[in-house]
Amino acid sequence: MATATDLFIPGPAGPLNVRTKGLETRPAKVVILVQGANLSGQLGYDFAFAGRSDYSFMEALVARGYGAVTFSIRGYRGSALSDHPHTVQTEQAMSDTKAVIDWVIAQGFVAPHLLGWSWGGRIAGRLAESHGDLIDRLVMLDPAIGGGNTVPFLEKTDWWFNSASYFRERLELEFMEAEAHEQLAVQAERDEPHAPNGIRVENEIGSIAVDPTRVPNPTLMLYGFAAGMQNYMQGGSGRATFFEALPSRDKALVIVDDGGDYAHLQNARHRIWKTVADFLDG
Repeated sequence: MATATDLFIPGPAGPLNVRTKGLETRPAKVVILVQGANLSGQLGYDFAFAGRSDYSFMEALVARGYGAVTFSIRGYRGSALSDHPHTVQTEQAMSDTKAVIDWVIAQGFVAPHLLGWSWGGRIAGRLAESHGDLIDRLVMLDPAIGGGNTVPFLEKTDWWFNSASYFRERLELEFMEAEAHEQLAVQAERDEPHAPNGIRVENEIGSIAVDPTRVPNPTLMLYGFAAGMQNYMQGGSGRATFFEALPSRDKALVIVDDGGDYAHLQNARHRIWKTVADFLDG
């Protein structure tokens, strides 16, 4: 396995917890991986257990010659939170992601690629609208694009509790090895027992959708075939409509079998990793 370097960098609301792999070899290109709504980038993209590193997206990217960088948005995992958990919404996440992009560029890796999963797809897409010049290629993995349906948040709790039982129910066992299914549930509860509920507040109020006409970058939209069934995944436009509105002629829309919203951690992961790396290779 590649050596993981965990560090903190300055963020707009306090220190951000960052993990890197492969940067010490000075790769020609770096990929920044943006987390989803309740798991940090560290667990979502570098999941491993009992000698099994074949679930780590970061490892797969390093094996293809890329440097990989992921992080935790404020209030997640080790990143500082200086305000109420409900304030951690897309705008704040965009600011944190921009800080990581700036840090990667300051290390000498110009125009990194940007990949966002689920809520991270919304974060990455909206950031590309205003800062597309800072990044090269964009990957939106099972993106919750925003807009469209609102989702009631009746509990109004400050935190989203990542219980093992939640993940045992939420992750489709039909798409995942039983051991990995259980290990992800256990590690989520052990290492990331709670996450800010700002995204649930945002989804109830009504989120701002990514505007595809303002995304200048070559873009890959990639889905597990069972993804997008939940209300929060239903954006203001369908996948094909959004895809056709992207102005770049260098774009792809891919749907892979044997996966849901967590497809990059399920049986479809190897195909997803290859599809992403092939697109990033240009």
